[in-house]
Amino acid sequence: MKKVFSLVAITSALLILGNTAGAQQKLGHASLEEIVSHMPDIKKADTLLQKFRVDSLEAQLPFFISEYKRKDSIAKSPATPAAVKQTVQQEANQYLQIIQNWDQYAQQEMQRKQQEVLNPYFIKAFELINTVAKENGYTWVFKQDALLVAPQTDDLLPLVAKKLGVKLSPAAGAGAAEPAKPAAGNKK
Repeated sequence: MKKVFSLVAITSALLILGNTAGAQQKLGHASLEEIVSHMPDIKKADTLLQKFRVDSLEAQLPFFISEYKRKDSIAKSPATPAAVKQTVQQEANQYLQIIQNWDQYAQQEMQRKQQEVLNPYFIKAFELINTVAKENGYTWVFKQDALLVAPQTDDLLPLVAKKLGVKLSPAAGAGAAEPAKPAAGNKK
């Protein structure tokens, strides 16, 4: 009987301590994509990606078509030696394959460039979330849209926006952010 009472007492104590420790944890949520969209210099990245699409991708298709035609005509020419014909025909076939799968190729290239350009922004957003969480005592930060059921959590976007120096629109996450204005006493 003493053992049962001791077991019940220890279990109760652990449950009480567990509930007390759990009550001290702060939960928050954040969206890396939303934070990146509010970064002050994200428009530079958007401009760079648009420039890549126009100057690089859109210029490549006509080049690939002309190279395919040129290589194909060389491969079909009776004056071309047999050893060269095979190599040139393989090159022409590579260009033809790119042309036939142009949409997929262009999409892959655009995704590669987006990752290259936007990766530093996502790293910075992740670091900002970590900093804000530590400064404000958050022990858990979730990506809210990744959970089907979740406890009520605080949105860290306003805290991160403050750290970035941007002012959120009244709709918080729905609107665009604008750069914070310096205080009246701060003149440069």
